[in-house]
Amino acid sequence: MRRFAALICLTLAGPALAQDARQIDRELGRLRGELVDLGSAEQSRESEAERQRAALAALNAREAAIKARIDANRGSLAKLLGALQTYQRRPPPPLLVNPRSARDAVRAAILIKAVTPELQARGKAFAAQADAIAKLRRSAAAASETLFQAESDIADHRADIDRLLTQKQVLENRLPSTDDPEARALAAQAGSVTELVGGLSGKPGAPEKAPDKLAAPVAGPLIRRFGDRSGVRERASGWTWRAAPAAPVLAPANARVDYAGPLKGWGPVVILNIGGGHRVVLAGLETVAVGIGRKVATGEPLGRMGPAGRGGAAPELYLEVRNATSAVNPARWMPAMSALKSPRDNAKSASRSP
Repeated sequence: MRRFAALICLTLAGPALAQDARQIDRELGRLRGELVDLGSAEQSRESEAERQRAALAALNAREAAIKARIDANRGSLAKLLGALQTYQRRPPPPLLVNPRSARDAVRAAILIKAVTPELQARGKAFAAQADAIAKLRRSAAAASETLFQAESDIADHRADIDRLLTQKQVLENRLPSTDDPEARALAAQAGSVTELVGGLSGKPGAPEKAPDKLAAPVAGPLIRRFGDRSGVRERASGWTWRAAPAAPVLAPANARVDYAGPLKGWGPVVILNIGGGHRVVLAGLETVAVGIGRKVATGEPLGRMGPAGRGGAAPELYLEVRNATSAVNPARWMPAMSALKSPRDNAKSASRSP
């Protein structure tokens, strides 16, 4: 009798549960849209902040270089300008020399007349340098103000993203669990990304085919490409970006999360099934904000980068595209970014220039 009553309750509750699930899905869709917008806004402000930091560093370096030149010549310039001013006030050469004859006096006058234009030119040059320092300081103040505003906006975006991620997690917890104990067990035993990706089963929920393009997962310069040397004998199997501390890591495409968690020797890793037998591996994150089996939209925050390393070194994000178990060049999906020069390319060009 009790079993029959329970069956009746489940039958009556079925439509209500289904309606509740649909409402949760709609709410999750709305939250994903807001997260995508906030992730894009924070990434844009991160880029702006990085530009302003670089501009500020360049301005400070230019000011330091000008000040060094001024300091190096300050003593000699003071003596020369002092001599010039004395000569202009009282032209007779005996004030500058102690001639033993009229011939020495004439020679001194000729010498002073010859160096006067050079002294005046040097005085104007140093005045121009002083003016340049003043302009640099005004530019630096403007860059500092812009940087402060960008960092304030970043802090606001981070707070909003964290709030929405908490709401999203609460809603997802009301849905049936999509966690995959098999994937976690496989990650605990795997000794490499190849082992982990090769053992992941193709569960439903992933896009049917791979996208035509992938979005950059983080704001920052691309510092290592597919095929670049990443060790003494190894070559990179993916791309690496230098990111700002705590920068958001965004989904490069619509995908299903096949794995999100630790991997031996890699730290936190996110593996996205982007369809067509392709997966994207992201490593270098400090925190992960998505769960196994959940869907993510392009630009949706997946987690955050860690803090700066020793000596202020920026954290690095690694992206690898896998077709089955083979790593493939991400340039196919990121042609515009592939055409950009990396800092390493710029260093090579500078070393070859005369």
